Amino acid sequence: MMAWTTLRTPVAAFALLAAVGTTNGLAQQPPAATTGTKAGAKAGAKVGAKVPGAAGRSSAVRDSIVVDSLERFRLAADERFFERRLLAQRALYLKRGSWAQLGDRCNPGALRVFPKDTSSEQRQALQQMVEGMEQTIVARGVGARLDTPEAQVLLRTIVGWEAGIDRPLWDADGPVQRMAVATGLTGEVPDPRGPGCLASPVAADTVTFVLPGFATMEFPSAAKPRVKAYFGPAAQGRARDEFFAIRGSREPEAELSYILVAPVVIWRGWALVGVDRPREKGGVEIRSGSNGGAVYLMRRVGPQWRLVTVVRSWGS
Repeated sequence: MMAWTTLRTPVAAFALLAAVGTTNGLAQQPPAATTGTKAGAKAGAKVGAKVPGAAGRSSAVRDSIVVDSLERFRLAADERFFERRLLAQRALYLKRGSWAQLGDRCNPGALRVFPKDTSSEQRQALQQMVEGMEQTIVARGVGARLDTPEAQVLLRTIVGWEAGIDRPLWDADGPVQRMAVATGLTGEVPDPRGPGCLASPVAADTVTFVLPGFATMEFPSAAKPRVKAYFGPAAQGRARDEFFAIRGSREPEAELSYILVAPVVIWRGWALVGVDRPREKGGVEIRSGSNGGAVYLMRRVGPQWRLVTVVRSWGS
């Protein structure tokens, strides 16, 4: 296992993962093309004859057009290769999983489990497959724009889930739809005094989000909890400054709790979302506490983003 798999924060893990994905040729290279061989040269000449705009140009211009066309063809082939590999890995991952029986009291949701993977070697192989999917998505999608409709839908899905307002469905084959379990400190718990359910005792009336990769979002329409958000690269600093000015300066032991959604990487209907839940005294004691965090692997199905797996998670 590589060292980055033990990192607690998704920001550090994604940054190191991106470096691995772009420098480790063995991990990320599709089958080699033949454009450097004689056969490749002949193929290039044939392509050149068919490339629009190449005919009638000078030799240098024509060669440039051919090289550009071949490069675009190679990049498109790479994209198809990695997309097919992700789908194959997903199919294998889903085939190995089943569902835990959590009952139906207090809407527990569903949990994907792997009862046949009992040995440490089997569990490690399963985790390595998931991390291989993670590596592909980061290496191919890092730097992609987040000011898109699909990114906004993804963000709304994560915000609703983390705030305890709604939950995504599991990505699964077949007609049965299963809702994910509650995340973080949200969800209901059984009432010990009777058959009813109680809200989580640590759930907040207001849930604060820090979203450095976004300029806006679709806010949930639920009356409770209230969702508050800070946007842009300076979002974390603004959240801390505002908390310190309003409360932290007078109550140094008061804790600023917020949910940092970063990094977010989207590629061809796949996404990785890092979530961290810091608790900081007075808004000034950086990383003085935590409510844990996770890295979610999501897949777009129609207009929805669904949960494939939790790549990794950590507690407080």
